[in-house]
Amino acid sequence: MHSLIRTRIPVMITKHTRNPIFLLACLLGAPVLPVAAATAGDSDGTPSATAPADGDPASSSSPVPAGSANQATVLPGIEVTGDRPQDNALASVSGFVAGRTATATKTNTSLVEIPQSLTIVTRDEMDKRGVQRLTEAVSYVAGVQSEFQGIDSRNDTLTIRGFKASDSGGSNNVYLDGLRTLNGGQWTRAQFDTFGLERIEVLKGPSAVLFGQVSPGGLVNSVSKRPSVESHTEIGVQASSHNTVQGTLDIGGASPASDKVQFRLVGLVRDGDAEVDHTELRRTFFAPSLSWNPTEKTSITFLAQYQDDSGGSTYQFLPANGTLHSVNGRKISPSTFLGEPDWNNYDRTQYSLGYALEQILNDTFTFRQNFRYTHVETDYKAVVGGVGAVNTTTGMWPRRFMWGTGESDGFAVDTHLQANFDTGPLAHAVLAGIDYFHTDWNDVNRENRLQTGPGAVPPINIFDPVYSGVGNATNPLYLLPRSSSDVTEWQTGVYLQDQASWKNLRATLGARYDWTDNKTLNRLSGVTSEMDPGKFTWRAGLTWLFDNGLAPYASYSTSFEPVSGSTAPARGSNPFDPTEGEQYEVGLKYKPAGLNALFTASVYQLTQTNVSTPDPLYAGYQVQTGEVRIRGVELEGRVSFFKGFDAIATWTWMDSEITKDTNNKGNEMTAVPDTMASLWLDYTLPESFLEGFNVGAGVRYVGKTWGDNTNNPALRVPDYTLFDAAIRYDFGKKFPSFKGASVALTASNLADKTYVATSSAGGGGVAWYGSGRNVSLSFRYAW
Repeated sequence: MHSLIRTRIPVMITKHTRNPIFLLACLLGAPVLPVAAATAGDSDGTPSATAPADGDPASSSSPVPAGSANQATVLPGIEVTGDRPQDNALASVSGFVAGRTATATKTNTSLVEIPQSLTIVTRDEMDKRGVQRLTEAVSYVAGVQSEFQGIDSRNDTLTIRGFKASDSGGSNNVYLDGLRTLNGGQWTRAQFDTFGLERIEVLKGPSAVLFGQVSPGGLVNSVSKRPSVESHTEIGVQASSHNTVQGTLDIGGASPASDKVQFRLVGLVRDGDAEVDHTELRRTFFAPSLSWNPTEKTSITFLAQYQDDSGGSTYQFLPANGTLHSVNGRKISPSTFLGEPDWNNYDRTQYSLGYALEQILNDTFTFRQNFRYTHVETDYKAVVGGVGAVNTTTGMWPRRFMWGTGESDGFAVDTHLQANFDTGPLAHAVLAGIDYFHTDWNDVNRENRLQTGPGAVPPINIFDPVYSGVGNATNPLYLLPRSSSDVTEWQTGVYLQDQASWKNLRATLGARYDWTDNKTLNRLSGVTSEMDPGKFTWRAGLTWLFDNGLAPYASYSTSFEPVSGSTAPARGSNPFDPTEGEQYEVGLKYKPAGLNALFTASVYQLTQTNVSTPDPLYAGYQVQTGEVRIRGVELEGRVSFFKGFDAIATWTWMDSEITKDTNNKGNEMTAVPDTMASLWLDYTLPESFLEGFNVGAGVRYVGKTWGDNTNNPALRVPDYTLFDAAIRYDFGKKFPSFKGASVALTASNLADKTYVATSSAGGGGVAWYGSGRNVSLSFRYAW
C-alpha cells in the first residue's frame, strides 16, 4: 500500500480545491472565510533545519492532505539515504505505529511534536485484531474505557480520561474526517462502520481550541478510507458467533480515463443474531469516494456513505439485583432477553455526502475546506426496565413499553488558511479558520409505564422469562408521548493557531471563540427554550526534541460544553452556563532512532467546573456549583519491529474526586476506574515450515467503578480482565500462486467472562453487562 522514496524526503502536499467548488460551498450555506493552508520551508508549517524521515523527532508538520492519500506534490527536500514508506495524516500505515496526524493541529504534524497525548489505531491493527466496532478499536488505548454502558448495538459508548466521549444520551465527541457528527437524541445519532475507516485517532484532554464544544476528556476522530493511485481489489467473507455472516468489498485505484482521477468503493453486508436472545442485527454499508487532481496544486475528494441497520437492540436495563448481586443464589445470564420478542426493533437509515478540497496558492499559503451533510432517521421499539426494583423473593421485574421515532439532519463545514513563513530565526505554521455546525433533529418518545389496569405492562421473571406478548400495552390509549421535541443547534467558531519552531523547540499556541445556539421546542407543552452561550478557549504547549528521540512536553488547554437545564424559578429560571474544562499536562514521548515505535508517558490534572448539583434550597432543581477533578498517569507504547513483531502496552491510573457538591464532596466520580491496563502482542512467523502464520494475543484490565456519586456500595462494579486472540495465515507466503489469499480466526473475550460494565442508581438500581465472547472466521483475497 505504500510507495517508497529513495534518497530524498519530499514535502507531502496533496492537491485539493478550486474556486468554482469554493463558490459552490458558499451556495450550500458554508460560511467561508478566505482562509487557507500552505506549505513552506523544509517540511510543514514549522520548517526545520534538519528534518529526518517522517515520524522522527526532528520532523515537523506538513500541509494536511485533504484529498487522495497518495497524491503529493514534491517540493525540494532534504537528502536522506535509504527507503521509507510515505506517511501522512490520511494515508494507510503498515504496522501499528503512525508517524503523523492532523487531528491535534489540523496540520500534517509529527506525533512527537504535539504537546498533548494522542493515540492512533491504524487499519493494520484493526485488521489483525479483528475489530468490527469503534469500541473494540479503542480498547487498547490508554485512558479509554470502551463500552462503558455495556452491550449497545445502537451506539458506541466510551469515556476518555474519565469523561464521557460518547454515550447513549447526549454526549457526542465522535468526529469523522475532522468534522463533528450529528448531535441528536438517544436513537437519532449516526454510527459509522469501522470497515470504512483508515485509522481512528484519540485526542486526549480539552481540545476545544480547534473543534469548539467538546468533552474535557477528549475526542475521537475517525479517518475514512480514501482513493489512491494504486489499484487494488479486496473481497472478504466472514462467519462469526451468533450465526452472523458478512461479506466485504474494497476496490479502488486510478480511473482508466485519466490518471488525475482516483476512485474507491468500500462495502459491507452483515446478517445474524446478537448475543442477547430474540435479537437480530443486519447492516448494509457502502462508501464510494472520488478524488480529482486537475492540477498539481488543486485537489478535491468527494466522500459519501450509506448505511442501513435493521433488527433489534441489545441495549437492556438489567436490575442490579441479579447482575451485581445474586438473587436466591442466581444471576441473570448475559444472553437473557427481558423485553418482548414482538416489540424489539431498531431500524436506522443514514447517509452522508461531503468533500475535502485543497488549493495550494503559493509557497506560503494553502487553502482548505471540508464539508459534510448527514441525514439519520430511526424507529426504535423496546420493552425495558428502569421503573422499579426487582422483587427479590419472586424474581419478577416491572417493565415499560417504549417506542421512539425521530430524524436528524445537519451539516458541518471547516474552512481554513495555513501560512508558512519565517520571522528571523523562528519558523511558523499559522492556521486561521472558521467552522460551522448545524443540526435539526426531532424525536418522539412514547411510553407505557402502567403496572395495573387494562393497559398494564406485565412484569417478567429475570431468570425464567415468559413472554406475555404485546397485548393492550401498545394501544394508543396507553402508549402515550412522554417527550416530543424539535431541536435546532448550531455553532460558529473562529480560531487562530501558530506552530512555531526554533532549533529543537516546538511551540503551539491557539485561541478560539465560539458562538452557539440551542433552541428546543417541547411539542407537548408548546414551550420553547433557548441557550446561546459564547465561549473563549485556548491552548498553549511546548515540546523539546532531543537528538536521541526523547521529546518532553508541557501544555495547558481548555474546553466547554453547553448543558440543558435552568435554575429554580425563585432563582430566575436562568439557563445553565456551559460546563468548563481545563487541563495541565506534562509528558515525555520517545521515538527511538532505527525502531518503528512511539512511547508516551503523561501526567495530567483535569478539572471540570459549572457541574450541576442539587439545589440546597429548592428541591427538584439544580445549581451549577459543582466541580470534579481527575489526576492521572498514562503510559503507552506502540511498536512495529521489522521482522513482523508488533506490540501495544498501556497502563492508566486515575484519581477522581468530586471537589465541590451539595452532598457528595470528597467522593469519587461515577464510572471512573482507578486503574486500566492492556497488552497486545502480534508476531508473524519467519521463513520456516510455518511461514505465513501470524499470531496475536491480548489482555485487558479495567478496575472497579462506582455506580453513582454517593458511592453506594450496593452499586460498586467489580474489576474485570478480558483476553483476546487472533491467528491468521497468508497463503501467498508459502504458495505464490495463492498470493493475496488469507484466512483469520479472531476472538474477543476469549474466556467468555461474564462481567458488569457499569451500574446506575436509577430505576431501582440497574446495571449493564459487557460483551461476551465473539469468535470470527474470515477469508480475504486481495489483488
